[in-house]
Amino acid sequence: MELENLAQKLPEEIKKVWRQTYFITIGIFLAVSIGLSILFYAIDISFWWSLIGYGVTVLYFVLTLFVIVPFRWARWSYQIRHDEIEIQHGIIFRSRVLIPMIRVQHVETEQGPLLRRQKLVRVSISTAATVHHIEAVRAQESDTLRHHILELVKVAKEDV
Repeated sequence: MELENLAQKLPEEIKKVWRQTYFITIGIFLAVSIGLSILFYAIDISFWWSLIGYGVTVLYFVLTLFVIVPFRWARWSYQIRHDEIEIQHGIIFRSRVLIPMIRVQHVETEQGPLLRRQKLVRVSISTAATVHHIEAVRAQESDTLRHHILELVKVAKEDV
């Protein structure tokens, strides 16, 4: 059974943030590969092992930037209804979470330097059991979204 995307998608700018994060990770992989090449040269281990490390780094680079980021964005969606919040994401293992409004304790927004540069905010929805995240919303919409969720929570708790 294929899951259909929900009403709200993440902004396209989140792809830039994910790519920048992967570039940082690839830089670390490349630094480790260079370090291992120097170590292998110093202790006289075959040059082919270094090439394998560089090959894995290039393969990771190609897969993440050109395959994983577009699929990750296409599979991420959420919807806020009057009685629940639904979040759906995942490429291979799809996850679909329903959060009843009655269970929401508080809503937080977070913004790191990469998100701030793209004018995006991460929204965290806390329940007694765990914290669920909406990876990115536009900064100007984040306060409206947060207040809307809190108003729906108040209405849901008054109904009980």
